[in-house]
Amino acid sequence: MINTMKQRVINLVDTMPKGAELSWTADLKENQFAWVTLNEVEDLPLFAEKILPEGRLVTISACNAKAEDKKAFHEVCYHFVIKGMSVTVTLLPTGVEPSVPSITLWHKSADWAEREMAESYGITVRNHPNPRPLFLHETVQSEAMERLVPLSTMTNSASTNSLWEKIMGEKGEES
Repeated sequence: MINTMKQRVINLVDTMPKGAELSWTADLKENQFAWVTLNEVEDLPLFAEKILPEGRLVTISACNAKAEDKKAFHEVCYHFVIKGMSVTVTLLPTGVEPSVPSITLWHKSADWAEREMAESYGITVRNHPNPRPLFLHETVQSEAMERLVPLSTMTNSASTNSLWEKIMGEKGEES
């Protein structure tokens, strides 16, 4: 079954019009993990459609791009699973206003994650069926969370006063 799923991923990557890089890793229990980097963000809908019916989207994560990725500000990872095999597809949206196409048409679970990514990172999700904000009021600029409280600060300070001091801009009272 593992070899069948590996071959399925290889065939899927080979169908990408603009090409893609594929690498594999395994854990100590020999579980296989596929890592795909699409050369062009426009190939994402095709990948999302062709991974069906065996594959499903688990979640989407966005982060700051690696320093060597000179053209991109963000890296977006789509975490799929095909019959228990993890397949992570990475995109590097470029430009002053980075954007990615929506895959909600094929994977309903993308709805929330795409909207959250747009709101938190300011990455435009084109053709999203429901682009309204999740958390922030329409008058608040996107990327507010990244500008006000970087994720690294939030996770490092989640259980201390320093997170709230950063948000409120003042020192909290000792109790």
